[in-house]
Amino acid sequence: MEKILTISIAAYNVENYIKKTLDSLIIEEILPKLEIFVIDDGGTDGTADIVEKYANKYPASISLIHKDNGGYGSTVNWSIEHATGKYFKLLDGDDWFESRNLTDYISRLEKSTADAVISNTYEIRDGKKIEKYPFCKMYDGVCLNISEVKPYPVVAMWGYTFKTKVLREANISLPLHMLYTDQIYVIKALGKVKSVEYYGKVVYNWRIGRKDQSNSINSIRRHYKDLIESANIINNYIKENNLSGNYIRARAAAYYSNTIITLCKLKKTRENYEIIKDIERNTEAEYPELYLLANNAQKLRLFRKLGYIGFLIL
Repeated sequence: MEKILTISIAAYNVENYIKKTLDSLIIEEILPKLEIFVIDDGGTDGTADIVEKYANKYPASISLIHKDNGGYGSTVNWSIEHATGKYFKLLDGDDWFESRNLTDYISRLEKSTADAVISNTYEIRDGKKIEKYPFCKMYDGVCLNISEVKPYPVVAMWGYTFKTKVLREANISLPLHMLYTDQIYVIKALGKVKSVEYYGKVVYNWRIGRKDQSNSINSIRRHYKDLIESANIINNYIKENNLSGNYIRARAAAYYSNTIITLCKLKKTRENYEIIKDIERNTEAEYPELYLLANNAQKLRLFRKLGYIGFLIL
């Protein structure tokens, strides 16, 4: 049977979560249409043992891939290279799909001709659900040329499903041993997207609040250079490819503004204060249009207005 959706699951030391992730995909009616790659990226806990049981039970749909540790980007690279599904979607090993909507979603993807599908998402924090993209319900079933898509509100990785052939055309090769590469993935994919369709129901459940997540304060302070490098790669990509579309430029600018605000979680030292100021100066000089577009973010606009003194209080 033709695979409709390839799902790439980065599974590094997620033994406490991976069962819920996989259970959310085990729906008899659609499982033969799914190609699920669970990438064991050199993990050291019991994740692989758990996944192996699922792979043995559903060998036509679930594959356990062992590889040396290369970081999140390496798992995405491997999956894009080997994907056979019509569409492709990322799923973190501690998140899960909304099972009750998945059959309907696969049916939609079977019929869709869009290069990208944007779907609704739940943010899960302390057991509470927050709808991230409720506007998808208003546009459910609508397919637009990328030039017609409104740039705001900004959609993150969880909301996107891309045609596999679009990802290959984008020649995506994410950096290894680096955090925050999902942003690079989205921008480079959007660089080749010509049409977007909306799906109103929730597909992705994004778990937030774990202490070891990349967006935790401790992780940001340890890996802030990855955050900066990711923003630089995105800005360079926009500039070097002369991408002028409103949607992709707004998406890149939003990521940049979020990068600066996220860096405000660094320790309040003079050194870090100067790091942020240097990044801003360099961005204004090298990427002036993105620098100005980033002003659409209220926090960053205020931050700049205060002469970056806001770093001491944010």
